[in-house]
Amino acid sequence: MARVRKRETAKRDLIAQWLWYAENAGIEVADKFLQAADATLSLLATQPESGAPVFVHELELQGMRRMPVSGGFEKILLFYFPLNDGVELVRVIHGGRDLEWLLSDGFFDEQ
Repeated sequence: MARVRKRETAKRDLIAQWLWYAENAGIEVADKFLQAADATLSLLATQPESGAPVFVHELELQGMRRMPVSGGFEKILLFYFPLNDGVELVRVIHGGRDLEWLLSDGFFDEQ
């Protein structure tokens, strides 16, 4: 069975994004975001290579991929590593952020 493992940083990112939606768009939209994120992760768990590769210099980040959240939340990106039996979610980030800087700044290190 395909599984989704979430790092603590990813869990905090999901909560922070839910809070942002709750405060700015309402609880219903925030809940829809979490449902869309879970649906996207469930799909990724069965097809872990379907996300776009993330090109980085740091060895510990090589092999990482990204996929936008479905269901109208495509600006939010899921960064993950494919596993033999699913995916490991590393971070959840708005695509408008400076991703190149975040990738080089240790933002993706386990915290």
